[in-house]
Amino acid sequence: MTVDTTAASTVGVDGLGPAGLLARVADADAAERVAARDKLELAVQWCLIHPATSETGAAVWGDAGLPGLTAYDETLGGSGCPLVAAFAPEPFAAALGVSTMAGMQLLADALDLTYRLPRAWAAVRSLSVPPWKARRLAQATHHLSVEAAAHVDRRLEGRLATTGATALDRAVAQATAIYDPVSVAEAEHTGRAGWDVTLTHPPAGAGPGAWAGTSYLQATGDTLDLTRFYDLVCDHAHHLAALGDPDPFGARKAKALGLIADTQTRLDLGHPRDGAEGDPKPVRRPSLTKTRLYLHLTLTDLTSLPDAPVQVGAVERLGPATLDTIRDWLAASHATIVPVLDLSRDDAVDTHDPPPWMRETVILRDPHCVFPWCSRDARACDLDHIDPYVAIDHGGPPGQTHPTALAPLCRRHHRLKTARRWRYTRSPDGTYTWTSPYSHRFLVTGDQTRPLTG
Repeated sequence: MTVDTTAASTVGVDGLGPAGLLARVADADAAERVAARDKLELAVQWCLIHPATSETGAAVWGDAGLPGLTAYDETLGGSGCPLVAAFAPEPFAAALGVSTMAGMQLLADALDLTYRLPRAWAAVRSLSVPPWKARRLAQATHHLSVEAAAHVDRRLEGRLATTGATALDRAVAQATAIYDPVSVAEAEHTGRAGWDVTLTHPPAGAGPGAWAGTSYLQATGDTLDLTRFYDLVCDHAHHLAALGDPDPFGARKAKALGLIADTQTRLDLGHPRDGAEGDPKPVRRPSLTKTRLYLHLTLTDLTSLPDAPVQVGAVERLGPATLDTIRDWLAASHATIVPVLDLSRDDAVDTHDPPPWMRETVILRDPHCVFPWCSRDARACDLDHIDPYVAIDHGGPPGQTHPTALAPLCRRHHRLKTARRWRYTRSPDGTYTWTSPYSHRFLVTGDQTRPLTG
């Protein structure tokens, strides 16, 4: 095996022994603390030079951020923090090369530390507490009252650097019980508000193991109900083992979820699936459940012989999946075949809203919001007219709505563009060039954002 030592030599560690390397690690940590502290200080200053006014409205966590709407959404900093102007986070985040939400989180943490956790903030500024740990404290106390946050701040003074996550959460819970006992009582009686079942599909290209066909299900609910359901899952998993399924127990539990969910599924004890001798998998009959999957492959691919070489197709939003997996999904569901769209088609219409085929064309062309570093799925976005649409009865020209005139923008960034804080253009090669209110320019391609100079 060949080891690339270029990276090591660039930081000047060649020839250092263990003690020297550890000293350099400590130096690197100290430099990282200084840089992170400086970013927090700059974040506070950015907020202070962009105060919210009746004209600007306040920056909020939702997609609103317009004057008069701050009462309906959560502002950046917690109680006691100054309000920040709407659309102020976007240039700040872009300068850092991060998404708008990541930039907003940094601004919120900086505000909370400065105005609600002065002791933790002093420790960060003196470099005795790593900024990442102070930011975790800020996020954990963000929902607390000013008094409750101050209580946690006092309790952890002098020991925040050595306090683990469990002790920190315990301090937050204690402060909540002291300063807001009513909410604790309500939470005990109305805990159902926090119950949820969430399904997460790894985004395409998310890294090793993030493949289509593998997703994550998380449930929070009544202890008795979930215990009974878990016992049922385990019972099915043990039953699969008795039928000869060789997969590990965890994999069999995951399979059991499908057996429980699909009321049409039956275990054919005497006939292995598809006649494959020794195959312990259950027979899966078509389900009544309708799930929409966008498959990017041809009918020829789907009808190829099962014993053909392994082939991989694309499942929109989920990523690559083998054709065997896709065939299994289609066999267990109702499938609708739609025509392949010609992505070069650029027909124009006179209406503001694009017809379905045009919206689908734009979504397939640009699968996510085209604002710098935004990854919001295009199917959850608005279609923006890059050049503002002018109604025909107000003097606008015909044919303003066509694929090359449209781009997907999430609601937040659509409003930002409509408010004329930012502007952008689309090039013939399909890339987008954005210009911030401070004349910073960014090039957005299909899979990356790059700052432009000059």
